Amino acid sequence: MKRDYANNQHLISGLYAHLLAEVAADWNFTPTEIFWGTGIDKDQLSSLDYQITLRSFKKLISRLIELTKEEGIGFYAGSHLKISSHGLLGFTFIISKNLHDAIQTINKYINMICTFVIPDLIIDDNSATYYITYEKSVLDLKNNSDLVYYEFCISFFVQGFVNVFKSYIPDFAPTLYLQCKKPGYFSKYENLLSSLFSEVLYEQKMTAIVIPNEQLYTPLSLSDPLTSEKFKQLCQKELDELVATQDILYRVKQLIDDPIEGLLGIDQVAQKLNLTKRTLQRMLQEKSVSFQSLYDDVRKTKAQKLMLSPFASKDQIAKQLGYASTSSFNRAVKRWALE
Repeated sequence: MKRDYANNQHLISGLYAHLLAEVAADWNFTPTEIFWGTGIDKDQLSSLDYQITLRSFKKLISRLIELTKEEGIGFYAGSHLKISSHGLLGFTFIISKNLHDAIQTINKYINMICTFVIPDLIIDDNSATYYITYEKSVLDLKNNSDLVYYEFCISFFVQGFVNVFKSYIPDFAPTLYLQCKKPGYFSKYENLLSSLFSEVLYEQKMTAIVIPNEQLYTPLSLSDPLTSEKFKQLCQKELDELVATQDILYRVKQLIDDPIEGLLGIDQVAQKLNLTKRTLQRMLQEKSVSFQSLYDDVRKTKAQKLMLSPFASKDQIAKQLGYASTSSFNRAVKRWALE
């Protein structure tokens, strides 16, 4: 259950979902088709601050591969990544003084676009190793679906990262360390990989990009220190707002499932937060989340836990969770199975 919780709590920028919808359009698939069953609201994708859960993003990747029948769709999608695909952070790091400054900017504000990646730059005498780590609760490479997700992210995000800097440092060709075995379909993209990296090593202990030290301090042609500092202030403001949003969502979901009183409605949760119902609704609405959606998520999780017990009947569970009837509960269970 810790794994389910982590996948539902961690967020990633909706801008990437928007880009993948554009990629799917090249295969003649509509946003409705590509987002079916993912929990992503396609009408919110035009909003720069729209965030989706990691669970939804994983479902989107699976859906994209399922529809296009292309295991290497991440390589294709990665070639579509632009500076604007990363939102404000993209424009901030590209006007950094050099690659080192850009990476430090990414490290500081990474949670604006992805809350489960933990990057770290280690510099030694000859090279700099940019480690790309992640919370273990959200990614298990022994799990096939997570392995597919990992391979996609490497071909999508890492390719995009390298392409951005090759535009300003033409001979930029780092070494790539991957934790997975070499996927068979990677051979199809051998020319692309060799154009991006000096070498790709598989079955490594960590995922990392190794960069020669001399390239780390190469000035970027779009460097604008003054504007960069202003952008960093905007990044900090946006990050603070995101953290505040995550906090309120976490607190609301925790309060909904009260160990003594059971599932609480919006009036009871607002009271426990010392807020009016109207204020709580406004706070959630500003972040494109409704109380009902949070309530439904909590009720679903609680139902799935209760159904694991051999001592609880569906009638008892339906009554405990406030369903109008056992039939209503059964319909909900069938709907969850399709998600």
